[in-house]
Amino acid sequence: MSPAIAAMKALTESLRMDDSTTLQEFIEKMKVAREALSRTDVSVVSVSSGCELFMRFITLSHLELEQATDFASCREILLRRGEDFVSSMQESRKKILRSSHNLIKDGMVILTHSKSRNVLAVMAEAARQGRQFKVFVTESQPDCSGKRMAEDLRAAGIPCTVILDAAVGYVMEQVTMVMLGAEGVCENGGIINKIGSYSLATLAHMKHKPVYVLVESYKFLRTIPLNNASLPKSYLYKSSVLNSDKDLIPEHPLVDYTPPDNITLLYTDLGVLPTSAITEHLIKLYT
Repeated sequence: MSPAIAAMKALTESLRMDDSTTLQEFIEKMKVAREALSRTDVSVVSVSSGCELFMRFITLSHLELEQATDFASCREILLRRGEDFVSSMQESRKKILRSSHNLIKDGMVILTHSKSRNVLAVMAEAARQGRQFKVFVTESQPDCSGKRMAEDLRAAGIPCTVILDAAVGYVMEQVTMVMLGAEGVCENGGIINKIGSYSLATLAHMKHKPVYVLVESYKFLRTIPLNNASLPKSYLYKSSVLNSDKDLIPEHPLVDYTPPDNITLLYTDLGVLPTSAITEHLIKLYT
């Protein structure tokens, strides 16, 4: 289960146990719950976007809410909406599989970075359909998550090679395309993902290799970073590090920002989207 889905489930349970008597009191309590979730050592990026979209969805103005005679009735409506939203978001990966069913073809050489559940699911499905392809996986320091990705790929019968992060340029000439997951998708279509994604996508763009991102719409963020230096510290470091007395200068950042110019297409549960479509989707949701 992704951290964002787990966070939304936690908010649903918080809503189920809520004893607020007014909508304003409820919103304040949910704000506290969201802040508590953001202090865990998981992906703050996806948890923040998932929680924000969850709250936006359940509190959208609706005739049913307007006709509620008391807050107890209102809370039941909010809870039902929350459960419906989580249930819908849990189907996101299946929808991504459908939108990307023709992405991988026989003979391809694919480069991926770190570990992505969506990338793994799409590759495993292609292998089940009998397509023959091979994969380069970056080691993905500092946690070597690429090695875990390689183990999962081999278990699915997919030939893969783990490469050093510094070897991306060396193998790029052999690559057909790059496939990435994402911790978050910014309003301009850029992505926030495991540190090293920016370097990989920039080099792929320079070498005219397509970069495809497989990501759920609940990771869409209402933010447009100016550059990597403008990313919030809460995105870059674990909560336990931020809340300690450690000097952040020697700490290894967890993520980086890849601008939309380096991304070819986004394969999402909403379909195949150009980077420019993210703004339109968020405008519809928040207006």
